[in-house]
Amino acid sequence: MVQMIQPEVALNAAIFAAFFAMISTELMAASAIVFKYEESTKKVFRFLVPIWEITGTFFVFYAVNVEALVPDALPLVAYAYISYILIFLILYVGRNASIIAAEYIWKNRVVNRKLLYTVYAIITYILGILILVIYTSLLSGVGVNVGARTFNLVEFISFLPDDGFIAGSAILLFGLGAVFYNLSVRRYLPLVVTGIGMAIAGLSFVYLGDISTPAFIVVPAVITLILPLLWMFDRTRQIVSNKLLFQGAMAISAFFLIYTVYPWLFAKTLNLTLLLNNSAMQTQIFYTTIIGGIILVALSLVFFRIFYRAGDSGQQESETPAH
Repeated sequence: MVQMIQPEVALNAAIFAAFFAMISTELMAASAIVFKYEESTKKVFRFLVPIWEITGTFFVFYAVNVEALVPDALPLVAYAYISYILIFLILYVGRNASIIAAEYIWKNRVVNRKLLYTVYAIITYILGILILVIYTSLLSGVGVNVGARTFNLVEFISFLPDDGFIAGSAILLFGLGAVFYNLSVRRYLPLVVTGIGMAIAGLSFVYLGDISTPAFIVVPAVITLILPLLWMFDRTRQIVSNKLLFQGAMAISAFFLIYTVYPWLFAKTLNLTLLLNNSAMQTQIFYTTIIGGIILVALSLVFFRIFYRAGDSGQQESETPAH
């Protein structure tokens, strides 16, 4: 049975979907840098700054909106995941320092640009895993003691669907990275890798225990597979490699994935609607978020397009993927 999603929750889900689409492309960039560094200097580096800046802005926007929407949930997150949040913040500073140093600070033969970007990529991987651990644990509830506000990582890892969802998501994004950045790889490889990742992550997602509307899984599944499928053909490759179109498709996919579990968390032991404050403040925050969201999206599109067009003018020809 489909439960109607409240407008405030729908808006928050849309913000998270946009954040997910952007941060996923940064994880794809990390994969490209590690495995295809030379090609990344031409096809990836010019997108790091806009993605980096916009992702951080959307994360703050999302966090503030969550605080207003479900304030009672924040103490649980703050106490249960405090160690991981602190690690995340420390690594986040290191990540920013590495990319800034790679672009703007003097380097020598040892501390060169490639090394600094590799450090950036590895830290980005770790940050992505930390985010996935927290969100996956909110779905499965394994390792989380709501009453004591604690999180047991060992218990979390011992639950196979938790591991499968994280590993499958990583493999999936690795496959889609070649599509987003139009890397020179075998035409069929992104589809194969993405399909494997989706199979692992999808099966694990089902066993996390929160699914309330299984039919909506079809939307992210189709979108996820159609991107690498269309990339295989010359006539449609440039279309699916379009950065704004690709991120839009990923955002739609993430939104419907959220809808498959709404309104449940912790393996259907917590109804999200019970956490809503349902006050006049919630309504006001809703309207404020709409206004702020429109401004943020508009500025983000302008910012991204400036870098996109600047990169295109400096690189009219790109390598053609191998047959």
